[in-house]
Amino acid sequence: MVMIPATRVLVVGCGSIGKRHARLLAEAPQVEVLVCDAREENLQAALAEAPGSRGFASYEEALAAEPDAVFVCTPNRLHRPMAVAALEAGCHVMCEKPVADTLENAEAIAQAAAAADTMLQVGYSLRSHAGLRRLRELVEAGACGNIVGGRAMVGTYFTLMCATTPYRMEEENALIVDYTHLLDYLALLIGPVVRVSAESATLGDLPMMPRPNVFSAILTHETGAISQCHADYVQLPQRSMAEVFGDEHVLSYDFQDYELRIYEREKPGYTVERVVSARDDIYRVQIADFLEAIHGDRVPICSAQEGVAALRAALAAVKSAREHRSVELAEV
Repeated sequence: MVMIPATRVLVVGCGSIGKRHARLLAEAPQVEVLVCDAREENLQAALAEAPGSRGFASYEEALAAEPDAVFVCTPNRLHRPMAVAALEAGCHVMCEKPVADTLENAEAIAQAAAAADTMLQVGYSLRSHAGLRRLRELVEAGACGNIVGGRAMVGTYFTLMCATTPYRMEEENALIVDYTHLLDYLALLIGPVVRVSAESATLGDLPMMPRPNVFSAILTHETGAISQCHADYVQLPQRSMAEVFGDEHVLSYDFQDYELRIYEREKPGYTVERVVSARDDIYRVQIADFLEAIHGDRVPICSAQEGVAALRAALAAVKSAREHRSVELAEV
């Protein structure tokens, strides 16, 4: 286990996710927390949630306080200028997902990380979920045999009900951008995605209806395996699951019930492992991994290249849905 020395961490962008990071960083031994937000109400809320933290309304002034690391939790369009400024200042960076709003900006962040002697981690928090980690452990141990495909699904009108900002209602394809983590973990479990065929629609009769509010895609992986990805802002109560199919076992994890089901080809029924991961615990693991990585010369749990790949797959899906054809990721 890596010993964590005193570390000064700046959280920029104090919306719901930024406040959560600030609060949980304040729990960590040896971590001094700085918070930054141009909106006074957000800044004061973050300071209240992270006792002992210092606040800044100016990002330039916050960077001048010489943090060791920066958590970029601002709107996607601000990721590039803020992440690049932090990297060029010699800070390690944890950038919330998706890594940027455009592929050009994502690649610029990745290039800045490569040029700096610092680390960039992309905030795909489900990689820190105990259930998904157990699923990945079984996959990497060969439990599935030859993997032929998988499925990632989330249905969550609840997200709209709890939203503190209106961007999902205002930005087209916010659904696909919100749930790039489905594309990320399918690639993590099954292998890189090379082709996407997607459809999206705005359906139903609900008080809140982003455009689109239903999205489904078929992904072709480098291995030849074929997976399915579905997300919607319709289902209530919320549902979410991840599955991997092989010629020996099928693995299925339900994020709501915390149940991992293991189906064996030659046996009836299935066995169940209960793998619980509370939301705060997911982020605690993510923070611990990040701190251990920057102090222990380890690779990040999600690298800049993996973050760019997830965004590329999402943009390919948007292009496919718009043009009603399969899109190679190399086209994007």
